[in-house]
Formats: sequence, structure tokens, C-alpha cells
Amino acid sequence: MGSNVSQYEIDWLYRSRRIPEGVTCRLPGDEIEPVLEPGERVVFLAHFERGFGLPVSAFFRSFLDFYKLQPHHLPGNAVFYLSCYATFMEAYIGIRPTRETFARFFALRINSVQGKEIPKPKPPIQCGSCIIGSRQGSPFFKFSGLESCRLWQGTFFYVRNNGAADLIDLPPFDPAPPTRANWGYNPKESHNETNRIIRFMKQRMKDTNICSDDIVRTFISRRVLPLQRRAHKMSEMYGPGDPTKITGLPLSKKDVVRKAMQICQTAMPEDWEWGLRPFSSTNPPTQEAKDRFPGIDSDRRGPCRKRLDKFYRTPSFRQDLKMGRTLPHASARLHRNHPVHEHVAPLQAEAGQEFVDKLMAQGKKNKAPASDAGSSQAPASKRFRTEPFAAPHSSSAPGLRAPPDPRGPQLLLLTQARTFWCRHYFCLPGSTTSSGCAAPTPPDHRAKEDHVSPPETHDAGASNIGAGKETTGRAEHLVPPVLEKKKKKKKKKKKTKMSSPPKPCRNLLRRQAPTRVTR
Repeated sequence: MGSNVSQYEIDWLYRSRRIPEGVTCRLPGDEIEPVLEPGERVVFLAHFERGFGLPVSAFFRSFLDFYKLQPHHLPGNAVFYLSCYATFMEAYIGIRPTRETFARFFALRINSVQGKEIPKPKPPIQCGSCIIGSRQGSPFFKFSGLESCRLWQGTFFYVRNNGAADLIDLPPFDPAPPTRANWGYNPKESHNETNRIIRFMKQRMKDTNICSDDIVRTFISRRVLPLQRRAHKMSEMYGPGDPTKITGLPLSKKDVVRKAMQICQTAMPEDWEWGLRPFSSTNPPTQEAKDRFPGIDSDRRGPCRKRLDKFYRTPSFRQDLKMGRTLPHASARLHRNHPVHEHVAPLQAEAGQEFVDKLMAQGKKNKAPASDAGSSQAPASKRFRTEPFAAPHSSSAPGLRAPPDPRGPQLLLLTQARTFWCRHYFCLPGSTTSSGCAAPTPPDHRAKEDHVSPPETHDAGASNIGAGKETTGRAEHLVPPVLEKKKKKKKKKKKTKMSSPPKPCRNLLRRQAPTRVTR
């Protein structure tokens, strides 16, 4: 079927720090099998959604070299199991993962071609031929991957290093099936450190309520990739400014459950609680654990470093934002588990590069959309009346210039792009266009901010379209206007006249003189 990865998903990988800036990505063409250029490697979007990241960690590279595997040999669920194992070792033991302990907990088996007409021994499949499963009698936690993760092969693309530094750290591409080297390796009880880990793990299971869901939500809530090379272990993470995080924006409990259900089968409730909290700088390993595992102190990080990048710093005014609803993407036709995008789409992904170039060529940088705003001389019934949106630090008085927006021309082009598409595909009451249809009121890009993941750039809320012009107050509408409904006149119900006795005469009430009254 080939690959269906889009540029929008590549941009998401860069923005979420799953791929560093020193790595170039190339989208496949119409080829069904990968066709690489010199220096390129093949990676999969389904792996990045399950804890994989570039450059890969030392454990993942040693795992590939020891078992003579390629990334395309590992299905999506196999990468998920590797991420869970690495998370347990770093966040609940406090040491780096090793292949000896992994071989004690997990086993590798071949995925062969199915068919009655194929003679035995059946050959292994070319992509996804290595299946990772729990070893028989293993004391480790049990995890269940997604059954629908079968078409992950259609998410491949190519990566290449820009400079001399290797920011990928993957073996050269080899399309051949695996040779099953060291697949039967099992240290059993000969590895002393693994024996101590098993005793320590069984004691924690007995004393606490630790479960497999704790391990899954650990690396999801920490916003960290277990299989990516990082400055220090998860047990030494120290807050939103930690450089090992893909983003400083926190996740709510409901968002953690949503992301967990996209990569595994779980019955995690939305109001979950920790069975056992993972280690961190505020919850360090106990002295008993340090005495049992010398690697906790021998592999300690240096002093805390602050993140200096502007894209991934946690703003103080966005601490209370939620992740929001997941947007569908290009791989939705493969499976229903859409990835959660932490950022909004760039302008090129929504409107197209041709439209962006056209806007830049026409020089529409400071022009206000007067056709959408309507003429100020038109009657009130034929134009929309909107008040300019004022930022907290600006003045809403007419005639004053609005402060420039921090996002600059990017927000301007995004607003004009959405205005362009809405004008051609919708007809709302307002001023007429050249085609005879009513010009629509463009939707507000901030009105849907609660339904997508929040951007990590500051948005003061005020548009810079037409700043400094006379039409500043008639900028495009932040919210589509609500048309007033005509009040229907209520028909008065006719009251039926009831026969009533005549009113008594006032003279009778006064009783001034005795008179005889006949009715």
C-alpha cells in the first residue's frame, strides 16, 4: 500500500521534539517498498507514537545490535513493550535498562507468512517479523497492545543527518529478514542484578498497589520518550523545565487515559490514582534501593539545566490548559487510533503552500479585509457591527493602534487563508461577493482552541490585521455574528363572554331611600 505520512505529521514530530533539528526528513513517493538515498534510514510514525524518538537511546541501539534487528522488523506493539520495560527500570528501579534483564522478562518469536499452500518451514515476513511477548513464567507486568495496529507499515518515511554528528544512531538499512541471532538468549538466574530486581519488584507488588497501568501512565504523564537518548533517567526528572521532556505542557488525568487507549488495551478509569508513584527529584529512591542497586548513584545527572529553547518552555499563562480533542490525520484511514497533536497545524498544512506564496507575492501584509467588514456607510441591517477585541494590555478606545501580535505575519496569513476558504465554500448573511453569494464571516481560530491542543506561542487575543489603519475597528469578526430573529406577534386569544348578573345600582348600595327595584 505504500506510505501515507503527510508533511503535517512530520511538522508535529519536529515540534514535539521527537526528531531533532539536525535531522532531515523526506516523504516517500509512490513506491511500495522503501527506496533510500545515501545516508538515509527508514523510520515509522507508529513507532514515534509509542515512545520511540531520535536519537535513539543506548539501550535500544544495543537491543538492535544484539538481536541483529532493524526498525522495520519491530511492529508497533513491540516498540510499546520496549517503552514499558525501559520506563519501569528508570522510574521504579532507578537504573538504566539492560538487555540481560529484558531477556529474562521477554522472549522473541518469528512472524512467518501464513497460508496453507506455503510449505514448511514458512519464511518470515519482511516487515514486522519480530514479535515481542512475555516469557513463560515471567514475573514482570503483563501488557496488551492494540489488535488494530496491523497496518503500521504504511507510516514509513526517511531520515538523514544534516551534519557530521549522528543524531539518528540506527544501523544501516537492510531489507533482509532477521537472522534470529541470540533470540534464544535467557540469562535465567545467572545474572545477579536481574535477581535483585525481581526480588525488589515482588516486594513492591506485595507492599503497594503498583500495576501495569502505573507504568504506562508514567511516561505519558511525564511527557518523555523512553527509547530516546536523554540527559538523565526518569527517576531524576525535576519539573516542567526538564530538558528531557518533549513539551512542558501538562496533561490532565482524562488526557492521559485518552493517550493510553491509543497505544494499548487498558481499562484505566478517568479518575485514576497512582498505585505507586514513580521516582523523581521530589520523590527520590530510598536508601534501601540505593544500597541494593549501586547504579542509582553511579549514574547520577549533573546540576539542573534550564531549557533555553523558546518553543518548548511552559508559559505561566497556559498552566490550566487541557490537551483537548484529538484531530484526525492522514493515517486515520489505516486505524482509528489517531495520534494526539500537541500543537496547531501550520499555515502551509491548512491552506497549501501555493496560496501562501500567492499572498506573499501580492503584498497583502498590512491590508485589512474591508470587503468582509462591510462599509461604514451601509445601513445597520446590511453590515455586521463588531467591536474590536482588546488585549489585557491594550486600549479598546476607537482610533488607537492595536499592539502588534507576537506571532507576526504567521497569524495574519493564517487568518487570511481561512477567510479565503470560508468565502468560497460557505454563504452566510453579509456583504455580497463577486459571484453573487453572500460573503461569510470567517471563523475565529481562537474559538476552537479548546478542541485542539494549545499552541506554545503567546497569543494576546488581538488580531493585527489592519493595525494603524482607519478600518482597525472593522477587522474581521472574532466570533460569527448571531442574526436576530424576528419576534412573532402573539395572537390574542378571544375570551368567551360569560353571562353575568347585572351590576347593582349605586343608588341601591347607598340605600338613601327605600325603593323597589325590578330586575
